Amino acid sequence: MRRPRMMALYVALGMFGAAPVLMTAQEPMRQQQMQQQMQQQQQMLRMQEQIHQLNQTMQRMAGVQERAHVMEHHLAQSMERMRERTDLADQNTLQLRNQERMRNMAQAMSEGAQEMQRAMEQLRNMAGETGAVMDRDMERDMVRLREHWQDMAGEYEQGLQIMERLRDRIHQPQTLEEAPLGER
Repeated sequence: MRRPRMMALYVALGMFGAAPVLMTAQEPMRQQQMQQQMQQQQQMLRMQEQIHQLNQTMQRMAGVQERAHVMEHHLAQSMERMRERTDLADQNTLQLRNQERMRNMAQAMSEGAQEMQRAMEQLRNMAGETGAVMDRDMERDMVRLREHWQDMAGEYEQGLQIMERLRDRIHQPQTLEEAPLGER
């Protein structure tokens, strides 16, 4: 009878001894899962920050679009008032043509800003949907594209400022000394 008790004792001790071994074997798997979860959370946080920055860039482009649209509208009204006058002098005819050109540029600027906003919306949607499942290269390229568009938004804003200065200048009458050489 001693033998079965001894066997039962050995089995019981073996189970208690094996439990730490089993837990130790599962530990690397548990750590790997925790590490993957942390990486996914970090990637989601980075994507949320990218989406936030993209939204800011989209707001800048919406401002450019609105300003360009307002400029286009004001130029169209100004041109209409000039056309209503029947006594257009040569200088006024040139001013009218320049206003038409400026209106066309403002319209193109507005449409370009609107198209960029649409493209940014697509990137934002893609980033939101793929979030934690994208690889590092895809995430890096999305960041580069967002940064590129951010730079372009700055260029659009600068271009619009220059156009506004040009618009203001074509509304001012020029003297012969101020007129560009091609118009003398």
